[in-house]
Amino acid sequence: MPPADRGHAAGVCTSMKVTPLLLALAMAMAAVPHPSFAEGRNVDGIWLDDGERLKEVALPPAGPLKLEGWTRRGRGDVYRLKVKAGQTVKVELAASSEFVLMAIFDFSTPDEDAIFFSDSQGKVATLTPKADTEWLIRPTLILGSPRRGLGAHYTLTVSAGE
Repeated sequence: MPPADRGHAAGVCTSMKVTPLLLALAMAMAAVPHPSFAEGRNVDGIWLDDGERLKEVALPPAGPLKLEGWTRRGRGDVYRLKVKAGQTVKVELAASSEFVLMAIFDFSTPDEDAIFFSDSQGKVATLTPKADTEWLIRPTLILGSPRRGLGAHYTLTVSAGE
């Protein structure tokens, strides 16, 4: 072969060696879980995002329960609280952003919508269950479009009456 052809042939040979390496790298990267594509997990019928951490909490014998945290869409702590039948429970949300809202779900009816969902004006839930149950309290940051690194601090105050 003339020298020009040998150079071209060597280039093809090199790219043929690189192509399987690139293909293997691309396949390996595709196999790594990515937060935006990761599926949620089901806990007793209620779906949690992969970035959410479920924490078991209980009302203290006296005084309110204070829970402080940070949330960003699909990331942060969510709380599981046991509630007695006939017990009136008040959950108040205070946050550094008006876009932090809370939803309360009942584990006894996981297929139902939230039993309470706050809005920018009403961030206090006062609920009385008819039967012993457990609630999932989910503070979340609601934005029209995702923004990198944006999150907000919140405080939940949970108090019980009889």
